[in-house]
Amino acid sequence: MIRCNPSRQSFSAQISMILSLGFLVVVGSAFLPASQARAQAIIATVNSDPITDIDLEQRMKLLRVLHQPATHDTAMDSLIDDQLRLEETGKFKIKASNAEIGQQISKVANDMKMAPEALMAAMQSAGISDSHIKDHFAAAYQFNLLVQAYNKGVEASETQVRAELAKDGGKAAAGIDYKVHQVIFTVLDPANPALAAARLKAAEQLRAQFTDCDSGLALARDMEDVAVKDQITRNSLQLSEGLKQLLDKTPVGHLTPPERTSSGIEMIAVCSKGLSDDDTALRNAISQKLLAAEFEADAARRLKEMRSYAVIVVKK
Repeated sequence: MIRCNPSRQSFSAQISMILSLGFLVVVGSAFLPASQARAQAIIATVNSDPITDIDLEQRMKLLRVLHQPATHDTAMDSLIDDQLRLEETGKFKIKASNAEIGQQISKVANDMKMAPEALMAAMQSAGISDSHIKDHFAAAYQFNLLVQAYNKGVEASETQVRAELAKDGGKAAAGIDYKVHQVIFTVLDPANPALAAARLKAAEQLRAQFTDCDSGLALARDMEDVAVKDQITRNSLQLSEGLKQLLDKTPVGHLTPPERTSSGIEMIAVCSKGLSDDDTALRNAISQKLLAAEFEADAARRLKEMRSYAVIVVKK
């Protein structure tokens, strides 16, 4: 499996640990014990559930980090929407796990064209509490799940896909196909720094000698404790931007830089790349985009309807 950042464990796993244990970096009064934090004032209720002035301050900080309007009114609307989402999904016992919250953060980070870790760091630096982050992204994930359930079986029509294909230039926009192999140097004792350093040096030496896939992969297969995975083909439309850039800048017949993973030290051999003559990946991407737009519109409609019958009291 090709990963964008194989030197680290999955972001969902990281966020699960962070949200379970609390942030490692303590910033701002939101992280102080209750005895030291200032008293909270209830400034609104949504079906009797309170929203406090601290909630509002936290949401304004979060909206700034997300590059969204962060006025008093937009923050209040955002909090009300989250309360309604959590209340509605609670009726169906839908509850996001920490790993699923991590997936939602990753999705938002990807939309913002930044690494999930960078988004997490920005939220930490802004002094946003882990519980506030958790509630916000859980509300989004859970409500999206509910909307998808309501729209189960909905698919983009062939007419819609063809229309979008025409806009994108048809098969000319089908992306780049990369044929690659993973090369993995096993580290038998990851806790041994000297051994890990030796394996990293061996990987660098192979990379320096690797000038074409035929001879380079044969050389790798002859090395002790080195695994060469079967060739796979991936289309650029299926890849994260980071991985696409990594493969683009690696010449054909060469290896990407070695990176640490849970499997050992990994590199990717780029054996060919060129314009795809198969528009399957493009058609799938278009279908997903059309469905996402359909779900987003339905979510907005349902949220508006929920607001219409909710009892919302905002103190002046």
